[in-house]
Amino acid sequence: MNITMRAAAALSSLTLIAACGGGRGSDNPAAEYSGDSARAGRLIAETAGMSQTAADSMPTTGRAEYDGVVGLAFGSAPASPASADMLGEVDLTANFATGRVTGEFDDFNTASGQEVQGELKVSNGQIGGAGFTADIAGNLTGTATAPGAVSGSVSGDFLGGNAAAIEGTGTATSDAGALGVVFVGTRDSD
Repeated sequence: MNITMRAAAALSSLTLIAACGGGRGSDNPAAEYSGDSARAGRLIAETAGMSQTAADSMPTTGRAEYDGVVGLAFGSAPASPASADMLGEVDLTANFATGRVTGEFDDFNTASGQEVQGELKVSNGQIGGAGFTADIAGNLTGTATAPGAVSGSVSGDFLGGNAAAIEGTGTATSDAGALGVVFVGTRDSD
């Protein structure tokens, strides 16, 4: 099963919790988690009909920024956002001229309504065809169940015309155990 199908399957269960309210900009971690859940549901609906970008249609110049939602769950399999222990924001940049992907996953909140401090840097990202791989590393603290030091990798696909969206999965190790990762995002129009 390709990344697109795996991520879509993992993300599809998020629609069960996407009806929750809340949103970013609040100082309420529970509301931010619910807002991220709802946003992920909207992103899933928006990208559901998109196929993987054809390799020969991938941009070869310029850069694109992608914003979205990332879910982390304890366990060795990729996370399902519906059962994610933490939800956060995706901030990735694809440099099509150099074939690199960089950025971060940050602003995490737990399903139990606690704010998680720190971020996961996305580095060493390499675009290949219509997909990419990258390393993730960082320190997530602030709650009794926070992962602590995290390191791992993700792989993803570009979706739609002109690489309009991304989705992917990954795994990581942490001080608190194995983590599954799943993310979805769209090209920032700013």
